[in-house]
Amino acid sequence: MEKHIQEALRRLAKRFKNPGAMELGEPFRTTVGVILSARTRDEQVLKLLPAFFKAFPNPQTLAKATQAQVESKLSTIGMYKQKAKNIRAMAAMLVNEFDGKVPQTMDELVRLPGVGRKTASVVLVACFGASAIAVDTHVLRVTNRLGWVKTRTPEKTEAALLKLVDPKFQPTVNRVFVKLGRYICLPGKPRCWDCPVKDLCAYQKKNLVEPKDAAVIRADIERRERVMEELRDKVIE
Repeated sequence: MEKHIQEALRRLAKRFKNPGAMELGEPFRTTVGVILSARTRDEQVLKLLPAFFKAFPNPQTLAKATQAQVESKLSTIGMYKQKAKNIRAMAAMLVNEFDGKVPQTMDELVRLPGVGRKTASVVLVACFGASAIAVDTHVLRVTNRLGWVKTRTPEKTEAALLKLVDPKFQPTVNRVFVKLGRYICLPGKPRCWDCPVKDLCAYQKKNLVEPKDAAVIRADIERRERVMEELRDKVIE
């Protein structure tokens, strides 16, 4: 099973070479980005982040901002009022308890308002080179279909994967499975015909018939990845 998993992750890393959408280099930016991306399309979050970070470039400025000021920069995404409240409180804790710096351990990160284990895992992997696995709906769905786990919740999936996947491969899991789940291993009818690991997959209802518009679908996936990377680059600049 271990070699099976490693081979799948190698293939997927070759297919999906770009970093995760919310891997924004600097820990504060990455933390804010992942909090805001909850139940919101990554593209929507990336579009607002350049102006957001121009207004609030660090925890100190964000902590001093009013609720209304923060909300005004987030109004294009869902649940923006609650998210504004969370990131203001998160920034205040960073300033008051962590000298304005994002902590580097899971236990400390999950103390921050708005930060759960998924967000913490993304930050640990993207910013601090740690071994962790962030589980969202894509990772939950894909790892169950592959037959790696038989779980129904993100918490149980994370626990199972941490035991199953070698630590040096753990940072790859979220990066590639989010993209695989978004573009190919869809919730309804998956595009197994375009999956680089279909021969390693236990899913019984594989959709292996390539449609007539397969070239159009592949081109659209490439376009979406280019757009995402362009948006991410604008945040990192």
